[in-house]
Amino acid sequence: MAASTTAAAWFLVVVVVLLLQVMVPAIAAGEDEAAALLAFRRASVADDPRGALAGWARANSTTEPCSWAGVSCAPQPDGRVVALNLSGMTLAGELRLDALLALPALQRLDLRGNAFYGNLSHAAAPPSPCALVDVDMSSNAFNGTLPAAFLAPCGVLQSLNLSRNALVGGGFPFAPSLRSLDLSRNGLADAGLLNYSFAGCHGLRYLNLSANQFAGRLPELAPCSELSVLDVSWNHMSGALPAGFMAAAPANLTYLSIAGNNFTGDVSAYDFGGCANLTVLDWSYNGLSSTKLPPGLANCHRLETLDMSGNKLLAGPIPTFLTGLSTLQRLALAGNEFSGQIPGELSQLCGRIVELDLSSNRLVGGLPASFAKCRSLEVLDLGGNQLSGSFVDSVVSTIASLRVLRLSFNNITGPNPLPVLAAGCPLLQVVDLGSNELDGEIMEDLCSSLPSLRKLFLPNNYLNGTVPKSLGNCANLESIDLSFNFLEGNIPKEIMALPKLVDLVMWANGLSGEIPDMLCSNGTTLETLVISYNNFTGGIPPSIVRCVNLIWVSLSGNRLTGSVPHGFGKLQKLAILQLNKNQLSGRVPAELGSCNNLIWLDLNSNSFTGTIPPELAGQAGLVPGGIVSGKQFAFLRNEAGNICPGAGVLFEFFGIRPERLAAFPNVHLCPSTRIYTGTTVYTFSNNGSMIFLDLSYNGLTGAIPASLGNMMYLQVLNLGHNELDGTIPYEFSGLKTIGALDLSNNHLSGGIPPGLGGLTFLADFDVSNNNLSGPIPSSGQLTTFPQTRYANNSGLCGIPLPPCGHNPGRGGAPSASSNGRRKTIGGSVLVGVALSILILLLLLVTLFKLRKNQKTEEMRTGYIESLPISGTSSWKLSDNNLVGWVKQMVKENRSSEIFDLTLTSTKSGEAELYQYLKIACECLDDRPNRRPTMIQVMAMFKELQLDSDSDFLDGFSINSSTIDESAEKST
Repeated sequence: MAASTTAAAWFLVVVVVLLLQVMVPAIAAGEDEAAALLAFRRASVADDPRGALAGWARANSTTEPCSWAGVSCAPQPDGRVVALNLSGMTLAGELRLDALLALPALQRLDLRGNAFYGNLSHAAAPPSPCALVDVDMSSNAFNGTLPAAFLAPCGVLQSLNLSRNALVGGGFPFAPSLRSLDLSRNGLADAGLLNYSFAGCHGLRYLNLSANQFAGRLPELAPCSELSVLDVSWNHMSGALPAGFMAAAPANLTYLSIAGNNFTGDVSAYDFGGCANLTVLDWSYNGLSSTKLPPGLANCHRLETLDMSGNKLLAGPIPTFLTGLSTLQRLALAGNEFSGQIPGELSQLCGRIVELDLSSNRLVGGLPASFAKCRSLEVLDLGGNQLSGSFVDSVVSTIASLRVLRLSFNNITGPNPLPVLAAGCPLLQVVDLGSNELDGEIMEDLCSSLPSLRKLFLPNNYLNGTVPKSLGNCANLESIDLSFNFLEGNIPKEIMALPKLVDLVMWANGLSGEIPDMLCSNGTTLETLVISYNNFTGGIPPSIVRCVNLIWVSLSGNRLTGSVPHGFGKLQKLAILQLNKNQLSGRVPAELGSCNNLIWLDLNSNSFTGTIPPELAGQAGLVPGGIVSGKQFAFLRNEAGNICPGAGVLFEFFGIRPERLAAFPNVHLCPSTRIYTGTTVYTFSNNGSMIFLDLSYNGLTGAIPASLGNMMYLQVLNLGHNELDGTIPYEFSGLKTIGALDLSNNHLSGGIPPGLGGLTFLADFDVSNNNLSGPIPSSGQLTTFPQTRYANNSGLCGIPLPPCGHNPGRGGAPSASSNGRRKTIGGSVLVGVALSILILLLLLVTLFKLRKNQKTEEMRTGYIESLPISGTSSWKLSDNNLVGWVKQMVKENRSSEIFDLTLTSTKSGEAELYQYLKIACECLDDRPNRRPTMIQVMAMFKELQLDSDSDFLDGFSINSSTIDESAEKST
């Protein structure tokens, strides 16, 4: 018995010793890992706003870390840290990876969706061994150049994601074990990195370099034998596609996107030999041209997504060989020039097709009846064509699977088809029927039939009746656009209380009553509130200041009264505020200067009183830019000067035809206007300021605040038609980008600051009808404006007004200012002479065209009869009398007979040529005393510039186009 007891005791001793041998190192390892994690937190986490790592803070280096937030450990007895997931915790600080890389068993590291920053240089040489397999550091703020061979010593690293940062280059060679690399959405432009990535691909199977700054030609893909996914979309690459790019593509390639670059060339016979396993092919938004789609696409038998949108494919009818792609689920051919009818054969794809986008082509007719069998179709976009007929009722309404329907900018007429769509397509979430010719009323109980409705776009039709209050039952409704219709009555308060409402756009209707004080009562999602040019009365609802996510607010062109509610300073995302053309009163809110995203403020044509608050410039140097980028707009520019209220009007322009806006009565309130359309795209080299400030046509008093001169990105400043006094601030010389400055019709005194002559972008300047005195500064462009811009200032003198009194210096020598003015005049004369020579050359070219094309005998006869011909000799049109003939034609208002047709392709072009020709004729007047001076010629050119330029909104209207109002036709 004793022997057995002794044996048992020895057995227990052995077990304890063995356990201690296992546990002591484990405890030591746990302490080391806890210390490493705490060192990482101290070094890298400067801000933890949600307290995600609060448990770490209460721990110490002797605590077991496996229970800490985001930490995962291997099972016991090993128990080492194998994964760290801190994703989406909004942590911030300069990242130090060295502490984490001291964790010898760490395999998975996920830091995505935080605000870590730094250049990652501390991770250039990880310790050995490095067990990392999967690293995700996406959506942070890492910048600079990625260290060479980043994490390369990690011999088992397979996946690295550094997307959505601000990296600019570096980072190669890759770890030999790497199979997946995502560097998308950075600022990478390193040609060495691009070429290295393609030179064998080093075992990579997934390579995403999209949304960077890579330029140059696309490298050959042949060496990448194992590559399955390649995405180089939305860079700046250009040139023709390599001829063998697809033919020699790796057999495993399933996904290829080169979208959004500048690739060019004819691809009608392109070789798709290597597409046997390709499932996604995206060549959209390049400059590829072709007379037809490449027939070789038919070899890609496994294609599920084909996107060739936004190229120059002049393919005539849509090719029917696409029907052979039996696995196709998503087909996008938008933004090309396909014409004719939609082929019925295309419905053979209906077995699997989920998305079909044929928008922005030249298609006519309707959707063939055979598409009624598309039982899997969820997205149908046929907008921007010339479709017509009853196909919405007869075909579209039978596709019960539809979730997104876009038919805007077509020629669909008749009653509003919402009732039949609601009955046949109960899953609809997005309905866009804008810019057609639909009439009738908006159906009641729409939401009971379409419970999932998120977006309802019906602008630019002929709908009438009232806005149904039943729309308030659409619990998922996010966007409503009913602009440019004939709707009447109130805005139902039920709509204002929608919990997910983001965009409420109903401008240019006949709506009336008070705006319900229910804004953001069930949430603060509202971003766009554009209900201008209706008949609303009452005040601005105080509840508007609860909508802290508002970006664009337009209440202009109504009959609103009262003052601006207190609290607008809370709207820190507010970028555009338009309250113009109402009956508002009280003071201009100083708190608007604390709206650090406000770039457009229009309060003109109200009854505001008091002084201009200097605090308006408080946001100068703070505006980050871009918050409203991407919004479609139209800018109605007032070109009639101060005889019309305001500098111009900004319209929300999504879903509106340009010719419909050109016929809008408010467009024609001034005798001279021009409409520019485009998309809001604005950036500042540093943090910016307002770009548009219009306080004109109010009752503002006092001096102009000098602080407005701090708005160095201001492009339009209109303070005209108020009761302002004092002087023009010298600080206005700091308005370096100002294009339009109107201070007319006030009580300003003193002189024009000389610094205004240095404003090189100034295209429109008006200080008329004040009490200004002294010489007009002779530098810069101020002498080139017409006299009307300085009229009714009894003390002003100098070009373009009568000269100031002669003031000689000692000994009769001209003063320095006189000399300077004389030099400026001399320079102006030289410029004027050069411009006149240019006009004469244009005239001679025109006349040469006339002679070359031999104008009709009727024109010759008409002129001959007016000449005093003597004797019997015949008269011949020669170079010596061409000028006289042209002057006569201008005098008889027959200029259209002068110009060659190649010079007058548009009415606006002909009108502009006529203006130049008129100036040239005045310069060649037979009576020398009637000829204009060079300064007057320059002033005339300035007038033409004012009529044709849009310089002062270039920063806001990138890629804008002009509507030809006279033609009332859209291109």
